[in-house]
Amino acid sequence: MVRVSVVVTTKNNAAIIRKCLDHIYDQKFKNFICNVADDGSTDETLQIVKSEYPDTKIFECKECLGPAYNRNIVLEKSNEEFVVFIDSDAFIDRNWLDQAIDKMEMEKSIGLIGGKVYDYHTDKIQSIGGQTYFGGTVWLEDCHIDDKRAQIKEKLCHWLPSSTFMMRTHVAKDIGGFDSDYGYLYEDTDISWRVWLAGYKVLYFSSLESVHMMSATASSTYSHSRRQFMSKRNKMVTFLKNLEWVTLIRFSPIILMVVLVELIILKPKAAIFMGNIDPFLNFKKIFKKRKEIKKFRKITDKEIVTFFVSDHWKVIKRCIGGNLKFNSSLLKRN
Repeated sequence: MVRVSVVVTTKNNAAIIRKCLDHIYDQKFKNFICNVADDGSTDETLQIVKSEYPDTKIFECKECLGPAYNRNIVLEKSNEEFVVFIDSDAFIDRNWLDQAIDKMEMEKSIGLIGGKVYDYHTDKIQSIGGQTYFGGTVWLEDCHIDDKRAQIKEKLCHWLPSSTFMMRTHVAKDIGGFDSDYGYLYEDTDISWRVWLAGYKVLYFSSLESVHMMSATASSTYSHSRRQFMSKRNKMVTFLKNLEWVTLIRFSPIILMVVLVELIILKPKAAIFMGNIDPFLNFKKIFKKRKEIKKFRKITDKEIVTFFVSDHWKVIKRCIGGNLKFNSSLLKRN
């Protein structure tokens, strides 16, 4: 029988960890190992897990290096066919594992799969998969969801949010897992991108439903300035390491234009500036990452260009409108 490793990342989430784990242990599919990777909690999170969920394997990651690093610690120890990554502020439907496994077993080309994510506070759709803007900014498709698109049962997309998704364990390991240098933000975009580069597909499958509180841990762990720095740094690293040189050079004017708009419009300017500059100050590390990707890369940028949005003016308007404040037709959950 297929076996699954479930990886939950948490930090100081005593108030919500029960809800997350209850949804996991309530799954119809039972042949899984639940792992909690704790990033140095100082509250009662670990005591709750140890006393109330004794079957859970705990990884105490006291270095406090963020979810990307902690997921890799568990991934290295996982030998199950599939690995599921779940944030502690995400709650999966009880059919989630069953349906994800069935779909992955039917289509061997799928390397990563995720589903419809609802916002915990508004009950509206938070994500049906993500696209990447060459303009240098990546968002969930929350601002583009309409009635027609929300009814899509499945589609290939460039990336899926790591609040809840499943991977083939061997694929996750073959591409090097998450980039531990990211810490927080864009690690899901990056690993999804590398799944494509390795010759596998990233599939949105609407039957997989979950609810996400969105940044419940990050907002209490990182200051606004630190989040802005990591967002801009990781965004730039994602482009520098994954794009082919020809593509990177071709779209560098657009990327630069968006950076300039961000510096004019957004705050704190120092964090935004340093976030965009930091990857170039550590370019030796970027080169090393590119070499590692070259070892498993099987497709060119031309083969995934359909997942990149070419409407750069929309990107600029989004920046001018405010950082992630654009809002349009989000849907109520039925």
